[in-house]
This record gives sequence, C-alpha cells and structure tokens, in this order.
Amino acid sequence: MVRGDSESLTVSCSVPFAEGDTLYMTVRDTVEGSIQLQKVITVFDSGSAIIPIEPGDTSGMAFGDYVYDIQITRAGGVVTTPVEVSRFRLKEEVTY
Repeated sequence: MVRGDSESLTVSCSVPFAEGDTLYMTVRDTVEGSIQLQKVITVFDSGSAIIPIEPGDTSGMAFGDYVYDIQITRAGGVVTTPVEVSRFRLKEEVTY
C-alpha cells in the first residue's frame, strides 16, 4: 500500500466471526523485529472482520518491505493463523 493512504482489508473464514473472537493483524520489520503496526478487531460485520488502515497508521513508517500475519483467537481459546507470514510493502508517496 502507499504510505499515508487509507485502506481496508476484509477477512472471512469458513466459520464466521462471533462475539468474543479477536482478530490481530501485526506488521513487523522482520519476523522477530519491532511491531510497526497492529490492528485488533473485536467487532464483526455479518461474520466478517474489516481491518481499517488509516493514514496515521503508516505515515511514520519508512518505505520498504515488512512482514505481517493475521491471527484469530476464538472466544473458546482456539488460535489460528489464516494469513501466515507474508510481505507487506509500503510504497512511496509524492503528495503528502
């Protein structure tokens, strides 16, 4: 995504999200590096999770490649990672 822009990701699972579930999207420098961005979602729309990324979430981050994953903790304590470690690229901007 472009640094400083607004984006949103929608996550759906075969078992819809329900009250008591928590979804985490975490962006780090490297797998064991510092957290640069983390979104925690606990309210779900029609069984899906919408992860908003606001301009301020990325405005202080350097351009380049990071890593991210998405993890779910269900109300009953079951933890799954539907999006395993993947590349998160923060692209340059000219207008800011």
